[in-house]
Amino acid sequence: MMCSPMKLLRVLQSLAALVVAGGAMAQSVEQLEQQAIRAAIDRVSPSVVQLQIIGGADRVDDVTLASGPSTGVILSADGYVVTSRYRFDPAPATVVALLPDGRQFPTEIVAHDFSRKLVLLKLTGAEDLPTVEVAPADSYRVGQWAIALGRTYRVDRPNVSVGMLSALRRIQGRAMQTDASVSAANYGGPLVDIEGRVLGIIAPMSPSSEKSIAGVDWYDSGIGFAAPLAEWMLAYERLKAGEDLQLGYMGVSLADGVARETPAKVASVSPKGPAEKAGLEADDVITAIDGIPVATQVQMQAAAKPHYAGDTIEVTYQRGDETATATLTLTTIAEIQEAAKAAKAEEDAAESEAEEGEDDSEEESDE
Repeated sequence: MMCSPMKLLRVLQSLAALVVAGGAMAQSVEQLEQQAIRAAIDRVSPSVVQLQIIGGADRVDDVTLASGPSTGVILSADGYVVTSRYRFDPAPATVVALLPDGRQFPTEIVAHDFSRKLVLLKLTGAEDLPTVEVAPADSYRVGQWAIALGRTYRVDRPNVSVGMLSALRRIQGRAMQTDASVSAANYGGPLVDIEGRVLGIIAPMSPSSEKSIAGVDWYDSGIGFAAPLAEWMLAYERLKAGEDLQLGYMGVSLADGVARETPAKVASVSPKGPAEKAGLEADDVITAIDGIPVATQVQMQAAAKPHYAGDTIEVTYQRGDETATATLTLTTIAEIQEAAKAAKAEEDAAESEAEEGEDDSEEESDE
Protein backbone atom coordinates (compact mmCIF):
# COMPACT_ATOMS: atom_id res chain seq x y z
CA MET A 1 0.00 0.00 0.00
CA MET A 2 1.47 3.33 -1.04
CA CYS A 3 1.40 6.48 1.14
CA SER A 4 -0.01 9.69 -0.24
CA PRO A 5 2.55 12.43 -0.92
CA MET A 6 1.18 14.49 1.98
CA LYS A 7 1.34 11.59 4.43
CA LEU A 8 4.86 10.73 3.34
CA LEU A 9 5.89 14.36 3.88
CA ARG A 10 4.52 14.27 7.45
CA VAL A 11 6.45 11.06 8.17
CA LEU A 12 9.68 12.59 6.87
CA GLN A 13 9.09 15.71 8.95
CA SER A 14 8.58 13.56 12.07
CA LEU A 15 11.78 11.62 11.41
CA ALA A 16 13.70 14.86 10.90
CA ALA A 17 12.36 16.17 14.22
CA LEU A 18 13.48 12.97 15.99
CA VAL A 19 16.98 13.28 14.51
CA VAL A 20 17.24 16.91 15.67
CA ALA A 21 15.92 16.00 19.14
CA GLY A 22 18.38 13.10 19.36
CA GLY A 23 21.25 15.39 18.47
CA ALA A 24 20.18 17.91 21.10
CA MET A 25 19.88 15.13 23.68
CA ALA A 26 23.37 13.82 22.85
CA GLN A 27 24.76 17.32 23.16
CA SER A 28 22.98 17.73 26.50
CA VAL A 29 24.41 14.44 27.84
CA GLU A 30 27.90 15.52 26.78
CA GLN A 31 27.46 18.85 28.52
CA LEU A 32 26.19 17.14 31.66
CA GLU A 33 29.22 14.84 31.67
CA GLN A 34 31.57 17.81 31.37
CA GLN A 35 29.78 19.62 34.16
CA ALA A 36 29.98 16.54 36.41
CA ILE A 37 33.70 16.15 35.74
CA ARG A 38 34.33 19.81 36.52
CA ALA A 39 32.30 19.51 39.72
CA ALA A 40 34.28 16.42 40.77
CA ILE A 41 37.56 18.25 40.18
CA ASP A 42 36.37 21.30 42.11
CA ARG A 43 35.28 19.11 45.02
CA VAL A 44 38.59 17.30 45.49
CA SER A 45 40.98 20.04 44.36
CA PRO A 46 41.33 21.90 47.71
CA SER A 47 42.72 18.70 49.29
CA VAL A 48 45.35 18.12 46.58
CA VAL A 49 48.69 19.70 47.54
CA GLN A 50 51.94 20.36 45.77
CA LEU A 51 55.03 18.88 47.43
CA GLN A 52 58.26 20.76 46.89
CA ILE A 53 60.95 18.11 47.27
CA ILE A 54 64.55 19.09 47.97
CA GLY A 55 67.30 16.49 47.93
CA GLY A 56 66.83 12.75 47.49
CA ALA A 57 67.72 10.72 44.43
CA ASP A 58 67.77 12.06 40.89
CA ARG A 59 68.52 8.60 39.54
CA VAL A 60 67.57 5.10 40.71
CA ASP A 61 69.22 2.16 38.96
CA ASP A 62 69.13 3.08 35.25
CA VAL A 63 66.11 5.41 35.51
CA THR A 64 66.46 9.18 35.69
CA LEU A 65 63.75 10.60 37.94
CA ALA A 66 61.75 13.60 36.82
CA SER A 67 62.79 16.77 38.60
CA GLY A 68 60.32 19.17 40.12
CA PRO A 69 57.40 18.99 42.54
CA SER A 70 55.18 16.02 43.36
CA THR A 71 51.58 15.70 44.55
CA GLY A 72 49.95 14.70 47.82
CA VAL A 73 46.42 14.18 49.15
CA ILE A 74 45.21 15.52 52.52
CA LEU A 75 43.58 12.81 54.64
CA SER A 76 42.98 14.66 57.91
CA ALA A 77 42.31 18.21 59.05
CA ASP A 78 45.46 18.11 61.23
CA GLY A 79 47.73 17.47 58.26
CA TYR A 80 48.26 13.81 57.44
CA VAL A 81 49.02 13.52 53.73
CA VAL A 82 49.53 10.47 51.54
CA THR A 83 51.72 10.50 48.44
CA SER A 84 53.64 8.14 46.16
CA ARG A 85 57.09 6.81 47.13
CA TYR A 86 58.30 8.05 43.77
CA ARG A 87 61.21 10.42 44.55
CA PHE A 88 61.21 9.31 48.22
CA ASP A 89 63.83 6.60 47.74
CA PRO A 90 66.09 7.61 49.39
CA ALA A 91 64.27 10.12 51.55
CA PRO A 92 64.67 13.74 50.45
CA ALA A 93 66.27 16.27 52.78
CA THR A 94 63.27 18.61 52.84
CA VAL A 95 59.63 18.45 51.76
CA VAL A 96 57.38 21.52 51.83
CA ALA A 97 53.64 21.27 51.14
CA LEU A 98 52.02 24.11 49.19
CA LEU A 99 48.23 24.38 49.43
CA PRO A 100 46.07 25.99 46.74
CA ASP A 101 44.82 28.51 49.33
CA GLY A 102 48.38 29.87 49.68
CA ARG A 103 49.37 28.18 52.94
CA GLN A 104 52.72 26.39 53.22
CA PHE A 105 53.81 23.72 55.70
CA PRO A 106 57.06 21.89 56.38
CA THR A 107 56.51 18.13 56.49
CA GLU A 108 57.98 15.07 58.12
CA ILE A 109 57.91 11.48 56.86
CA VAL A 110 55.79 9.36 59.22
CA ALA A 111 55.99 5.93 57.57
CA HIS A 112 56.44 4.08 54.28
CA ASP A 113 54.15 1.52 52.68
CA PHE A 114 56.64 -0.46 50.60
CA SER A 115 53.95 -2.82 49.31
CA ARG A 116 51.66 -0.22 47.73
CA LYS A 117 54.48 2.28 47.03
CA LEU A 118 53.05 5.05 49.24
CA VAL A 119 54.35 7.40 51.94
CA LEU A 120 52.47 8.98 54.84
CA LEU A 121 53.55 12.54 55.64
CA LYS A 122 52.58 14.95 58.44
CA LEU A 123 52.33 18.70 57.85
CA THR A 124 53.86 20.47 60.84
CA GLY A 125 51.49 22.84 62.64
CA ALA A 126 48.57 22.21 60.31
CA GLU A 127 44.93 22.50 61.35
CA ASP A 128 41.53 22.99 59.74
CA LEU A 129 42.70 21.57 56.42
CA PRO A 130 40.25 20.45 53.72
CA THR A 131 40.11 16.67 53.42
CA VAL A 132 39.05 14.22 50.74
CA GLU A 133 36.11 11.84 50.80
CA VAL A 134 37.10 8.21 50.28
CA ALA A 135 35.05 6.25 47.74
CA PRO A 136 33.76 3.04 49.39
CA ALA A 137 35.39 -0.15 48.14
CA ASP A 138 32.02 -1.55 47.08
CA SER A 139 31.52 1.42 44.72
CA TYR A 140 34.42 0.44 42.42
CA ARG A 141 33.10 -0.46 38.97
CA VAL A 142 35.12 -1.31 35.87
CA GLY A 143 34.12 1.18 33.18
CA GLN A 144 33.28 4.05 35.54
CA TRP A 145 34.82 7.50 35.10
CA ALA A 146 38.30 7.90 36.58
CA ILE A 147 39.85 11.37 36.86
CA ALA A 148 43.59 11.62 37.60
CA LEU A 149 44.76 14.80 39.31
CA GLY A 150 48.20 16.21 40.06
CA ARG A 151 49.51 19.56 41.24
CA THR A 152 52.99 19.55 39.77
CA TYR A 153 52.86 22.43 37.30
CA ARG A 154 51.00 25.13 39.20
CA VAL A 155 49.92 25.48 42.81
CA ASP A 156 46.71 27.32 41.96
CA ARG A 157 45.45 24.87 39.35
CA PRO A 158 45.55 21.05 39.20
CA ASN A 159 46.61 19.19 36.07
CA VAL A 160 43.94 16.73 35.00
CA SER A 161 43.53 13.68 32.78
CA VAL A 162 40.29 11.77 32.32
CA GLY A 163 39.68 8.10 31.56
CA MET A 164 37.97 5.12 33.07
CA LEU A 165 38.60 2.49 35.69
CA SER A 166 39.76 -0.30 33.40
CA ALA A 167 40.53 -3.14 35.85
CA LEU A 168 40.44 -4.04 39.55
CA ARG A 169 42.76 -6.13 41.74
CA ARG A 170 45.81 -5.76 39.54
CA ILE A 171 49.44 -6.03 40.80
CA GLN A 172 48.55 -9.17 42.77
CA GLY A 173 45.42 -7.60 44.22
CA ARG A 174 47.05 -4.36 45.42
CA ALA A 175 46.05 -1.87 42.72
CA MET A 176 43.31 -0.66 40.40
CA GLN A 177 44.09 0.11 36.77
CA THR A 178 43.09 3.15 34.72
CA ASP A 179 43.55 4.32 31.15
CA ALA A 180 43.68 7.97 32.30
CA SER A 181 47.12 9.38 31.51
CA VAL A 182 49.37 8.61 34.48
CA SER A 183 52.95 9.89 34.90
CA ALA A 184 55.23 11.83 37.21
CA ALA A 185 52.82 14.75 36.66
CA ASN A 186 50.28 13.08 38.94
CA TYR A 187 52.13 10.42 40.98
CA GLY A 188 50.90 10.78 44.55
CA GLY A 189 47.71 12.47 43.40
CA PRO A 190 44.18 11.11 43.59
CA LEU A 191 42.26 9.00 41.11
CA VAL A 192 38.73 10.36 41.52
CA ASP A 193 35.25 9.14 40.64
CA ILE A 194 32.56 11.27 39.00
CA GLU A 195 31.32 12.34 42.44
CA GLY A 196 34.69 13.75 43.47
CA ARG A 197 35.47 10.89 45.86
CA VAL A 198 38.97 9.40 45.88
CA LEU A 199 39.19 5.92 44.41
CA GLY A 200 42.94 5.52 44.84
CA ILE A 201 46.35 7.14 45.12
CA ILE A 202 48.30 7.13 41.84
CA ALA A 203 51.69 5.43 41.99
CA PRO A 204 54.03 3.75 39.50
CA MET A 205 53.67 -0.02 39.84
CA SER A 206 54.58 -3.08 37.81
CA PRO A 207 53.44 -6.71 37.94
CA SER A 208 57.03 -7.84 37.31
CA SER A 209 59.01 -5.78 39.85
CA GLU A 210 58.73 -4.54 43.43
CA LYS A 211 61.19 -1.65 42.98
CA SER A 212 59.92 1.75 44.13
CA ILE A 213 60.03 3.19 40.59
CA ALA A 214 58.90 0.10 38.69
CA GLY A 215 56.30 1.11 36.12
CA VAL A 216 57.54 4.63 35.37
CA ASP A 217 58.48 3.50 31.88
CA TRP A 218 54.80 2.85 31.12
CA TYR A 219 54.16 6.58 30.80
CA ASP A 220 51.44 7.38 28.26
CA SER A 221 50.85 3.68 27.58
CA GLY A 222 47.19 3.63 28.57
CA ILE A 223 48.07 1.60 31.65
CA GLY A 224 48.31 3.34 35.01
CA PHE A 225 47.82 2.12 38.58
CA ALA A 226 46.50 3.48 41.85
CA ALA A 227 46.41 1.95 45.33
CA PRO A 228 42.73 1.65 46.36
CA LEU A 229 42.34 4.21 49.13
CA ALA A 230 39.45 2.53 50.97
CA GLU A 231 41.48 -0.66 51.36
CA TRP A 232 44.67 1.22 52.24
CA MET A 233 42.88 3.13 55.00
CA LEU A 234 42.59 -0.15 56.92
CA ALA A 235 46.33 0.20 57.62
CA TYR A 236 46.19 3.96 58.22
CA GLU A 237 46.50 3.81 62.03
CA ARG A 238 49.53 1.52 61.81
CA LEU A 239 51.25 3.98 59.52
CA LYS A 240 50.29 6.93 61.75
CA ALA A 241 52.01 5.09 64.60
CA GLY A 242 55.21 5.12 62.54
CA GLU A 243 55.15 1.50 61.38
CA ASP A 244 56.69 0.89 57.96
CA LEU A 245 54.65 -1.71 56.09
CA GLN A 246 56.27 -4.39 53.94
CA LEU A 247 54.91 -6.85 51.41
CA GLY A 248 54.00 -10.09 53.21
CA TYR A 249 55.39 -13.47 52.16
CA MET A 250 54.17 -16.98 53.00
CA GLY A 251 57.46 -18.66 52.21
CA VAL A 252 56.30 -20.95 49.41
CA SER A 253 57.22 -21.37 45.77
CA LEU A 254 54.57 -22.58 43.36
CA ALA A 255 54.73 -25.26 40.69
CA ASP A 256 55.57 -24.24 37.13
CA GLY A 257 52.67 -23.43 34.84
CA VAL A 258 50.54 -20.66 33.40
CA ALA A 259 49.64 -18.63 36.48
CA ARG A 260 46.08 -17.88 35.32
CA GLU A 261 45.36 -21.55 34.67
CA THR A 262 47.55 -23.55 37.06
CA PRO A 263 46.32 -24.53 40.55
CA ALA A 264 48.28 -23.09 43.49
CA LYS A 265 50.33 -26.22 44.07
CA VAL A 266 53.27 -25.81 46.42
CA ALA A 267 56.61 -26.74 44.83
CA SER A 268 58.67 -26.08 47.97
CA VAL A 269 58.53 -24.31 51.32
CA SER A 270 61.24 -22.05 52.70
CA PRO A 271 63.07 -23.50 55.71
CA LYS A 272 61.72 -22.01 58.95
CA GLY A 273 59.38 -19.79 56.93
CA PRO A 274 55.73 -19.11 57.82
CA ALA A 275 54.37 -21.92 55.63
CA GLU A 276 56.75 -24.55 57.02
CA LYS A 277 56.04 -23.47 60.60
CA ALA A 278 52.31 -23.81 59.87
CA GLY A 279 52.78 -27.35 58.54
CA LEU A 280 52.52 -26.86 54.76
CA GLU A 281 54.56 -29.18 52.57
CA ALA A 282 55.56 -29.58 48.94
CA ASP A 283 52.72 -30.88 46.73
CA ASP A 284 50.00 -29.33 48.93
CA VAL A 285 47.44 -27.46 46.83
CA ILE A 286 46.22 -24.18 48.32
CA THR A 287 42.46 -23.89 47.80
CA ALA A 288 41.46 -20.86 49.91
CA ILE A 289 42.91 -17.80 51.66
CA ASP A 290 40.89 -16.48 54.61
CA GLY A 291 37.94 -18.50 53.38
CA ILE A 292 38.11 -17.04 49.85
CA PRO A 293 38.28 -19.92 47.33
CA VAL A 294 41.26 -19.83 44.97
CA ALA A 295 41.50 -22.07 41.92
CA THR A 296 44.64 -20.66 40.29
CA GLN A 297 47.97 -19.15 41.24
CA VAL A 298 46.78 -15.68 40.19
CA GLN A 299 43.74 -15.95 42.44
CA MET A 300 45.89 -17.11 45.35
CA GLN A 301 48.29 -14.18 44.93
CA ALA A 302 45.42 -11.69 44.63
CA ALA A 303 44.00 -12.99 47.91
CA ALA A 304 47.30 -13.16 49.82
CA LYS A 305 49.48 -10.31 48.52
CA PRO A 306 47.32 -7.39 49.71
CA HIS A 307 48.28 -8.47 53.25
CA TYR A 308 51.37 -7.00 54.91
CA ALA A 309 54.24 -8.68 56.71
CA GLY A 310 53.04 -9.30 60.26
CA ASP A 311 49.46 -10.00 59.18
CA THR A 312 47.96 -13.39 60.04
CA ILE A 313 46.08 -15.31 57.35
CA GLU A 314 44.23 -18.61 57.21
CA VAL A 315 45.30 -20.99 54.46
CA THR A 316 43.16 -23.94 53.37
CA TYR A 317 44.97 -26.65 51.41
CA GLN A 318 44.47 -30.09 49.93
CA ARG A 319 46.93 -32.89 50.73
CA GLY A 320 46.02 -36.03 48.89
CA ASP A 321 42.40 -36.74 49.81
CA GLU A 322 42.54 -34.62 52.97
CA THR A 323 41.68 -30.94 53.42
CA ALA A 324 43.30 -28.94 56.18
CA THR A 325 43.52 -25.33 57.37
CA ALA A 326 46.57 -23.61 58.80
CA THR A 327 47.07 -20.19 60.33
CA LEU A 328 50.32 -18.44 59.50
CA THR A 329 51.90 -15.03 60.03
CA LEU A 330 53.36 -13.44 56.93
CA THR A 331 56.92 -12.13 57.00
CA THR A 332 59.29 -10.12 54.84
CA ILE A 333 61.42 -11.54 52.06
CA ALA A 334 64.52 -10.50 54.01
CA GLU A 335 63.44 -12.54 57.05
CA ILE A 336 62.69 -15.55 54.85
CA GLN A 337 66.15 -15.31 53.30
CA GLU A 338 67.80 -14.97 56.73
CA ALA A 339 65.85 -17.97 58.04
CA ALA A 340 66.92 -20.02 55.03
CA LYS A 341 70.57 -19.06 55.59
CA ALA A 342 70.30 -19.99 59.27
CA ALA A 343 68.73 -23.35 58.38
CA LYS A 344 71.49 -24.02 55.84
CA ALA A 345 74.15 -23.12 58.39
CA GLU A 346 72.60 -25.52 60.93
CA GLU A 347 72.45 -28.25 58.29
CA ASP A 348 76.11 -27.71 57.34
CA ALA A 349 77.14 -27.71 61.00
CA ALA A 350 75.25 -30.97 61.61
CA GLU A 351 76.88 -32.60 58.59
CA SER A 352 80.31 -31.42 59.72
CA GLU A 353 79.72 -32.78 63.21
CA ALA A 354 78.57 -36.10 61.78
CA GLU A 355 81.69 -36.35 59.60
CA GLU A 356 83.93 -35.61 62.59
CA GLY A 357 82.13 -38.35 64.52
CA GLU A 358 82.78 -40.81 61.71
CA ASP A 359 86.47 -39.86 61.64
CA ASP A 360 86.73 -40.40 65.41
CA SER A 361 85.11 -43.81 65.06
CA GLU A 362 87.57 -44.84 62.35
CA GLU A 363 90.53 -43.74 64.49
CA GLU A 364 89.25 -45.80 67.42
CA SER A 365 88.88 -48.82 65.13
CA ASP A 366 92.46 -48.42 63.89
CA GLU A 367 93.75 -48.46 67.45
